[in-house]
Amino acid sequence: MDIRLRYRSDIVASPIELPSSKSIANRALVINALSAHPAEIGGMSVCDDTQAIVGALEQVSEHSATIVDIGAAGTAMRFLTAYFAALEGVTVTLTGSQRMCRRPIALLVDALRQSGADIAYLGEEGFPPLRIEGKRLRGGEIAIRGDISSQYISALMMVGATFSEGLCIRLLGDTLSRPYIDMTAEMMRQWGIDVRTSADRIEILSHGYRSPASYTVEADWSAASYIYEMVALAELQNVVVRGLVAPERSLQGDSELVDLYRHFGVTTQFCDGCAVISCSPSESDEVLSLDLKATPDLVPAMVVTACLKGRRFTFEGVGNLRIKECDRIAVLTTEMRKLGYLLTFDDESVSWDGSRCEAECNPLIMTYKDHRIAMAFAPAVTQHQGLAIEDAMVVNKSFPQYWEQMRLMGIIAEKI
Repeated sequence: MDIRLRYRSDIVASPIELPSSKSIANRALVINALSAHPAEIGGMSVCDDTQAIVGALEQVSEHSATIVDIGAAGTAMRFLTAYFAALEGVTVTLTGSQRMCRRPIALLVDALRQSGADIAYLGEEGFPPLRIEGKRLRGGEIAIRGDISSQYISALMMVGATFSEGLCIRLLGDTLSRPYIDMTAEMMRQWGIDVRTSADRIEILSHGYRSPASYTVEADWSAASYIYEMVALAELQNVVVRGLVAPERSLQGDSELVDLYRHFGVTTQFCDGCAVISCSPSESDEVLSLDLKATPDLVPAMVVTACLKGRRFTFEGVGNLRIKECDRIAVLTTEMRKLGYLLTFDDESVSWDGSRCEAECNPLIMTYKDHRIAMAFAPAVTQHQGLAIEDAMVVNKSFPQYWEQMRLMGIIAEKI
């Protein structure tokens, strides 16, 4: 469904409700499934990505040999590849959407094979679909590059607690998205596993998950980036957002959002389980130079915000965004041109030096089936009335209530 947007500055109604963190929810599901006595999990995400894992786990619990199609859920593909490889007695064909079957998975498969996994490619070497014969894996020491996807490493860590010889992971090269690895380690500790981490080494020193009595998933800081973006672009005051855990207590690296958006005049106060977000007018001629390697999911919102605030920037560490749901860096460059901004990029950075072109009238933003592109561009309607979003319901992948929450902040969506 395509929609056209208009912005009404007289509508601001909070509190805003965010989805629960899909990063935490996805890990909780896999860890819980590996536990002898699963915990009761509260606040589970209902987004498409998380429900793909829920559905796959239920499907395999009922059928030891089956075909599991996870659609466009990249996290599910990586986590379930490791999970099914370590699940004794199952035979699973794991596949996904056309785009998913073009996303590489060889590094994870190779690492699992080092531990004895039986995984075969059913199509092109290095890509899904996969045929997985689950069995007890031995573990030991394995090596994997850290500069491609932290989800490969998290997947190995979670199943490593079931390996007969434990697991030691040597990280080769730089490590991307380190906060997500730290999240996995901390959640494993909450389920009773002794995990030791250093810059280039992760050791799983115990096996056998011991579940807490209950577990509650916190609100999603990645989803909050679009609320912060809206506050910055519309210069809103006292927008209340429920459920966000303060950065010093949150498991999520994307809570760095609080500090990042200070560059755009946005401040945050935490009170009674809520965040209160406000923006004061701010101007700076200084080029905003940031390394966003640890927070890749925040890049789309940061790019759109910086351009529309007139803030020149160079964002480093964004190379892995080229193998997400789409090539996010190329897409951001293409779609920002429609709004009148000329971006440049290379293998590891994206920049804007202030160069402009004529903006399109009533531009149609193509989402390329990427939820974060749809959500990052919608707040641009504050400066581009009539902006349209193609395939708007792609937001269901991570934030099913996105359009309802944006309406509370003045964005009115109408089906084209």
